[in-house]
Amino acid sequence: MEIQIDVSRDDSVVVFTILDKEVNRSNSASLKEKIFVEIAEGNNKIILDLKNVAEMDSSGLGALLFGKRQASNSEGNILLVSVNPAIQSLLRIAQLNRVFDTFESVEDARKNFAK
Repeated sequence: MEIQIDVSRDDSVVVFTILDKEVNRSNSASLKEKIFVEIAEGNNKIILDLKNVAEMDSSGLGALLFGKRQASNSEGNILLVSVNPAIQSLLRIAQLNRVFDTFESVEDARKNFAK
């Protein structure tokens, strides 16, 4: 299944606003593909806005990790925004809160890239 994402670009930063309520086995491959394509096109600074995402499974976490690795390999990064408490808890349990920087807003994440 194709994941629904609104993509915006501004100053070498790409913002993916995920519109689906879940990132799981059925749509995580699509997310990985979209991240891969952006990075292959030279856009290695990506913000994932998760404000609409209520649930994520291990496949979703895998897609995030894949993207993080791809971005890091191209000297970029993936930042997470508007992560709900349930997904924050999942990140902590998987000890991925040490891997991903999370921010309250897209603007805060943009400022981090500007440093």
